[in-house]
Amino acid sequence: MGTFFSSEVNNNGTKVLTFDRSDMETNVLSEEVLKELDQILDDCLSDTSMTGLVIISGKKSQFIAGADIKEIERFNSAAEAQSGSAQMQGIFNKLNQLKIPTVAAINGACLGGGLELALACKYRVASDADATALGLPEIQLGLIPGAGGTQRLPRLIGIQTGLDMILTGKKLKGKKALKSGLIDALVHPNLLERIAIEFAEGKRKPTARNSGVGSALLEGNPVGRTIMEKKARDLVTKNTKGFYPAAYKALEAVFKGIGTSLEKGLAIEAQCFGELAMTRQSNSLIHLFHATTHIKKHPYKNAEKERFGDDKPSMIGVIGSGFMGAGIATICADKGIRVRISDPNKDAIGRAYQHIRKFFAKKVKRRRLKPFELDQKLNHISADTKPSGFKTCDVVVEAVFEDLALKQKLLANCESKITDHWIFASNTSAIPIKDIAANSSNKDRIIGMHFFSPVEKMPLLEVIRTPDTADWVCGRVVSLGQDLGKQVIVVEDGPGFYTTRALAFFLNEAALILTEGASIEQIDKALNDFGFPVGPITLIDEVGIDVGSHVLSTMSNAFPDRISMPESIKKILDSGRLGRKNKKGFYTYNGEKKGAPDKSIYPLVQSSSTKISSDEIVDRCLLVFINETIRCLEEGILKHAHDGDVGAVFGLGFPPFWGGPFKYIDHLGAKVVQERMEQLFEKYGNRFKPAETLTRYAEQNQTFFPDESRSDG
Repeated sequence: MGTFFSSEVNNNGTKVLTFDRSDMETNVLSEEVLKELDQILDDCLSDTSMTGLVIISGKKSQFIAGADIKEIERFNSAAEAQSGSAQMQGIFNKLNQLKIPTVAAINGACLGGGLELALACKYRVASDADATALGLPEIQLGLIPGAGGTQRLPRLIGIQTGLDMILTGKKLKGKKALKSGLIDALVHPNLLERIAIEFAEGKRKPTARNSGVGSALLEGNPVGRTIMEKKARDLVTKNTKGFYPAAYKALEAVFKGIGTSLEKGLAIEAQCFGELAMTRQSNSLIHLFHATTHIKKHPYKNAEKERFGDDKPSMIGVIGSGFMGAGIATICADKGIRVRISDPNKDAIGRAYQHIRKFFAKKVKRRRLKPFELDQKLNHISADTKPSGFKTCDVVVEAVFEDLALKQKLLANCESKITDHWIFASNTSAIPIKDIAANSSNKDRIIGMHFFSPVEKMPLLEVIRTPDTADWVCGRVVSLGQDLGKQVIVVEDGPGFYTTRALAFFLNEAALILTEGASIEQIDKALNDFGFPVGPITLIDEVGIDVGSHVLSTMSNAFPDRISMPESIKKILDSGRLGRKNKKGFYTYNGEKKGAPDKSIYPLVQSSSTKISSDEIVDRCLLVFINETIRCLEEGILKHAHDGDVGAVFGLGFPPFWGGPFKYIDHLGAKVVQERMEQLFEKYGNRFKPAETLTRYAEQNQTFFPDESRSDG
């Protein structure tokens, strides 16, 4: 009996090795775990009485969730990381060296190093439980599998399928894993250990493997593999725009490795892994992993649990059936929560139903939903043109247009039907929650739930609390957001909260640059080339010029010393341009497709023809955004820099490979950022005056994340 592994040998000489980290909720591989496994495998190699080996988890819902990320962060050089990869490969190779059948018995998550261990076994038997999923998610951390995954997986299931898993982090569930040849049998969880032992004892043979036969002609010869590699590289460039080196290193490891021996292929993998472990991109993506883990541990859970126990919201009310309201209703129904929609416009309700049906029909088409389940999902939703049926709702979310008086009226109507656990949440993007709650006698139950459009795709939910909001209300809403699959940040109330406020400064700067003579294409391209998925001018068209104007006007009133909306925005609105919604904006539109910039807009907006470099465009838009983000932290709108980075990346499109605005400062150094800000302050005024925290960090050489100091800039 070891610290992490226990074993039992049956009468036939088959050893069942059980892995269970009693010190953690998850089974993760660490240096200490691997040392113990290494010794066990050495003992197995010298034990001539053993006839078979089964490796199984002692935890109910997981096999092995991967390697300990913190240990990866401790590498100080590429050579050190390469050596760590090679050592892990060496331990797993001992499973190959055993002259007996080795079997991985998989129930639950089998990810990263867990799958690499399983791949080193001769057989893999998996349970058909919903939680069982096999994948290599290292690419999401800016890395590649470093314990044999890039070599063993393509050899087992074919280059095409294997590379797809490696490049996307895609997880295969039961039947798909069996069909691909990744596992040898799919069984009921109660039969898992027994069937695995039968494999180890030679009493059972694998189901016929696929092994990538569909592309065997290409994969089986050097010329074919060269064609495959070129196509894969072109696709990677198209999807990543060259921002993520891990995808290219994955191609290098797979295609160089597949044409040589396993031993040489593993050496190539270890070298690529070591190089990636030192990149800024990996450092940033690991930072985001820690940041998203941090925000899940919010301080309001106990207050919610004290009031509700383990009960979850079962009924949500949605006021307004426009694009946002329909999206909120959709994601609730998708998670099995009943929804009551209210909208005085019958046609709007009809369009909402069409929107919702289309979402689930697409799932059916992609085989993520059975046809009969579509109607089940739709049956979760009811609607009325009158504001009725909300008395039984746990949370009522208003998603109407930005009109304070209307929102206050809707709140008053809901309050007349109050229940013990009733919560009113506003989906406003800019109006302070305290203003909406000003006339309420239940201020403790009022909160903001700022979803992002399109709701079904955007991963962020910004929860806004006022000084009056009860902790149980905040806890209830955060838990609901997490159950809906969102990354949830909690911010304090204020004009524009965090995301809208920071974004307003970003978009306003782009609009100012446009008036100074830069072209629409130049502005958007400059920010695209930096890594933003959507340029700021395109984004104004997407959110609506009318909505953008309202937000910029609100921010101008709130922070008149730092932001002033260009007068040209009003001229654009007066010309009838609303953006994509009426197919008339900064860009031309052919149906739903965006076309070229509308050059007739330039006489409305440009008052000069100054030449502005793309570098200055990026600096101005980026640094005004970052400066305002720091101010949000100083003012307590943001409680932690983690919240700022998660909000910027998952809600506003800040490039993940930079890690967010605060991580960006750490990468470059506060002194460098402050000096660049000072130059812009002298030239353009107050909005670029460095925030006090930035100045202090520059003087003291501090970072926002001192435990993540490694960076190559």
